[in-house]
Amino acid sequence: MPPVASPLSSLELLLKYDKPVPRYTSYPTAASFTTEVGEELLRRQLAQPSSKPLSLYVHVPFCRHACWYCGCNRVTTQLGSKVVKPYLASLEQELELISKVMPQRRRLAQLHWGGGTPNYLNAEEIAQLWGLIERHFVLDPELEASIEVNPEFLTQESALQLRAQGFNRISFGIQDADPEVQRAVNRVVPAEQLRSSMHWLREANFSSVNVDLICGLPLQTPERFQRTLQLVEELRPDRISLFSFAYLPDQLPLQRKISAADLPSQLQRMLMLEEAQRLLCSTGYDAIGMDHYALSSDSLAQAARQGRLHRNFQGYTTGGELDLLGIGPTAISQFPHLFCQNERSLKAYGEALSQGRLPVERGLEVVDSDVLERRALIRQVMCQFALSLDLPRFSEEWSLLQELESDGLVRLSVQQGQGQMEVTTEGRWLIRTIAAVFDPQQRQCSSGSRLI
Repeated sequence: MPPVASPLSSLELLLKYDKPVPRYTSYPTAASFTTEVGEELLRRQLAQPSSKPLSLYVHVPFCRHACWYCGCNRVTTQLGSKVVKPYLASLEQELELISKVMPQRRRLAQLHWGGGTPNYLNAEEIAQLWGLIERHFVLDPELEASIEVNPEFLTQESALQLRAQGFNRISFGIQDADPEVQRAVNRVVPAEQLRSSMHWLREANFSSVNVDLICGLPLQTPERFQRTLQLVEELRPDRISLFSFAYLPDQLPLQRKISAADLPSQLQRMLMLEEAQRLLCSTGYDAIGMDHYALSSDSLAQAARQGRLHRNFQGYTTGGELDLLGIGPTAISQFPHLFCQNERSLKAYGEALSQGRLPVERGLEVVDSDVLERRALIRQVMCQFALSLDLPRFSEEWSLLQELESDGLVRLSVQQGQGQMEVTTEGRWLIRTIAAVFDPQQRQCSSGSRLI
């Protein structure tokens, strides 16, 4: 017998379950990291021979000005090459230390530059950093190389240079196209510059272009956000990341420049999210989880349909179970049994390297079989939106899933003694809540960001 549809509306469901929940880019989450894990464990991991390809993340922390909503690790400066030159020297030191530990040059299947603002670097500096990477790794002929850029500083020439350098995927932030909202978060990029940026990126023949949007910014209204969505429909990027703004002024001092009174209500947020879902899914995009969309022809949407979707600290990816190595301050490395995060301050990062140490600040070693099994279950929920459960061992979780089923978030059945769970369309909105069923620590004490 099919489950009874929830009597609650989408807004009522979100309000009912609206409590802090991790984004589950990892399990255990970064909140579990400890300073007891240092460089020795990373050295031991890197020293293991492996012929498997690798994913490399490079953190470029510099920004020309601070966006008030941002929670990323960044250094706001106008000094340009005066800060970039010593930073590149530090990255070179880190790569040399890594290469000395590894028994052979690893092959890179994925490369991602994030920040901060990676296009803070000029063309010569970008070429220098690319050359450093090429010196220490073997670049796969099918390398998926992506970079995040600020469209405010993108030009036709720089777009062509990035593509010629070897980047084939690119991402830029729109957040909101309304001038009033942009001024309220100190990030003003005229709509015409956004249009030009997309034109230049298409002209440069990038295989995939992603744009970032944020719902819940100050002075946003459903009417204003509708105009942003219309611009996105016009630009037609291959992928869209639609994040819900996490207002955490106690943890992120920069957000204190934003008045809580200017933030949209929960109802307004919900209306904006629902309109985005309706518009995007009716114009050729597939919903990937709660906050990602991709054109049906895009490799991310194909991976989701084929059960090959993966999730790590970069979000959703097609990279499967690739080991992830992070370089630069605050970068996280992710291996099957080990997480390591670099020093978050640029000063501490540089000092560690000058002393010949890998700049690990904290991390987590994961060897418990129960934790590893729960990680697999959470990943299945977040990426495949379905799973099979051993009912005798997960009876408590099955009871919690039955409560979610009564609200229409999942469909449950029992086949040959195994519990089968499938996330419904409505449940995609609350995918993190469903995943949290398998996180005992989350059930004891909620942490993370709120849903709306």
